Amino acid sequence: MLGTAATSFAQDVAREDQLIFENISERVTTPENYNPYLPSTLQHAGLQQVGEESLFYYNYETGEMVPWLAEGYEFNATFDEVTIKLRPEAKWSDGQPFTADDVVFTLNMLKANAPSLGGWSVDAKTWVKDVAAVDAHTVKITLTSPNPRYMLNAFGVRIYGTTMIVPKHIWENEDPLTFSNFDLAKGYPVSTSPYQLIVSTQTETIWQRRDDWWGAASGFKKLPEPLQVIFRTAGSEERRSAMAGANELDSLWVLGRDNFEKVVANNPDVASWFNEPPYAYLDPCPRYMAFNTTVAPFDNAQVRWAVSQAIDRNAVVDIAWENLTVPSKWMTPDYPPFKPYMDAAADLFAQYDTSLYDVAVSAQTMEAAGYKKNGEFWADASGNPIKVDIVIREGEADQTRMAPVVTQLLRRAGFDANFVLSDIASFTDALNSGRANAWLDVSCGGVSDPYATFELYHSRHAAPIGEVATGARTRWVNADYDKLVEAMAVTAADDPKMQTLAHDALAIWLKELPAVPLVQAALLTSFNNHYWTNWPTAVNNYVHPGFWWATDLLMVTEVKKAAGN
Repeated sequence: MLGTAATSFAQDVAREDQLIFENISERVTTPENYNPYLPSTLQHAGLQQVGEESLFYYNYETGEMVPWLAEGYEFNATFDEVTIKLRPEAKWSDGQPFTADDVVFTLNMLKANAPSLGGWSVDAKTWVKDVAAVDAHTVKITLTSPNPRYMLNAFGVRIYGTTMIVPKHIWENEDPLTFSNFDLAKGYPVSTSPYQLIVSTQTETIWQRRDDWWGAASGFKKLPEPLQVIFRTAGSEERRSAMAGANELDSLWVLGRDNFEKVVANNPDVASWFNEPPYAYLDPCPRYMAFNTTVAPFDNAQVRWAVSQAIDRNAVVDIAWENLTVPSKWMTPDYPPFKPYMDAAADLFAQYDTSLYDVAVSAQTMEAAGYKKNGEFWADASGNPIKVDIVIREGEADQTRMAPVVTQLLRRAGFDANFVLSDIASFTDALNSGRANAWLDVSCGGVSDPYATFELYHSRHAAPIGEVATGARTRWVNADYDKLVEAMAVTAADDPKMQTLAHDALAIWLKELPAVPLVQAALLTSFNNHYWTNWPTAVNNYVHPGFWWATDLLMVTEVKKAAGN
């Protein structure tokens, strides 16, 4: 009823004043949940883009930590203490001031409820020894050990999201494990952002501009031009293409190359990062296949390697990606900062060839692990076939294209493989709880050095089945690997020791192979210039084009009405 009543109001706003993004997960399975720390919450239907603001935003294109709710920060000489200065003019949407008390409360709440409040709670418990309000607009965080990357990792939207600060005056009276943070009549979710949620259904969320936004009132920024920002379900690549052609979407989730070229031919206002092949932006999250390493047969590294050897990555690139991308040797993006690390690991990749596709070698690996075929498929000692049920996420377009290819390749190699399509809430729960034994996923880790990628596999993220796992959620544990990751954490990215530590950690990771690298992620997302212009492109690269990230706010505050609208 709330959505229906508010939608009539939304229809009073002219189309040229509405900025319409596609909801990349197709639908919001929990449309009355806006608690940013519950695993079931869909962050990218507007909550983290226009319903919250970060202290800082790391800009991939400039390398700058853009101050937002904060003015700046300063580490001490040993990188185990950081002081953050907040903007004194910032206010919550209910008029209450945004202060250091909110930051202190949020970090303590996360620490007290780790790991139940997800990855950010694990990070807070791992790194925050103490947090205190020096004054109303100054926060001092004492870390458990030196961590020169702490601000980027915790508050910079290094990848996708960030630690979002919640209003103490509301949350201190709620149980964070059950609080939905949703009540349109009360103005929930209360945030500091320039938009207020007015509609939330499974297929659409609508965010109305707040003309009293602190950022405009203080002169920090101009009011964003869109009166409303909408996140809407398309449902399929074909529907997405049709909506783009009819100017019903201003920004689209990924298209295949052939469909993109057809859309542009039909509607020249649609464009992508590059105006010629490969069109796509290289996303920092390579795609991979992961395992629950605590469950047979995937608790056996030889079986994991046999699966890897059965996958023809060139076929995945050709069929699922229409040759827009390339195979990936490991879990980091093909960005310049990673080249020295990959070059230094040439000896490891010669020994542990993650790009090898050889069904005969895969068979030898399975036989060495003690498995035999029972008819068409590999079987355990009781004759039961080795089942590889690959869980994939609804709306994750590359997963839905890759899964049939990977499944068919594995079946040809003797694995009883299938894929299971799940909505985002079910997908997240299956991985977090350990119900999933295999899945396709995104490797969102390091962007300027590999520490954050290695850290995803630290045993602090592991948990018994039925309890919440975080990080890569493979539940893999290796004490020697942990020690190397912990040493990396206190080593600056430009310290020569980083390369040695990374090499040694990679040697363990590759031998054990808790996950299988597949491809780099070249995402052909597009923008429509019919109603709105000044979208980010390779030429106009003021921010990277991931509109499902929290950094989308940097886009929303910069787009301009197209001429004539």
